[in-house]
Amino acid sequence: MKTWAMAAGLVAAALLSACGGGGVQAPAEVAGTWGADCTQPFLKFDGGKLTVFPDKATYQLKSATLQGGQLTVAYTSAQGAVSEVYVLDGQTLRLDHGNYGGTDATWHTAPMNKCG
Repeated sequence: MKTWAMAAGLVAAALLSACGGGGVQAPAEVAGTWGADCTQPFLKFDGGKLTVFPDKATYQLKSATLQGGQLTVAYTSAQGAVSEVYVLDGQTLRLDHGNYGGTDATWHTAPMNKCG
């Protein structure tokens, strides 16, 4: 009986890891690498992870919702909780505003394109 329980536990763990554990996933519309200049991309959405290239860091998404052309993501950085709002307009994505460890910021950035 013990062997069966251990085997069932290992199968369950393997299934969860194979499907990403059922955690938060970036919407399919934004999956991939984005940049205003693709030789120096800004960010990458990869399943439940967000890589911010200027930070040289990858973060686990806590939430990611796309509604009415606005993508809202949340994650935790070394500086604390982060919430960002991006505007998805056709084939471009632009960082609009965010809250970084309790400090609000509005961005005036160039729209990003999906990189190859």
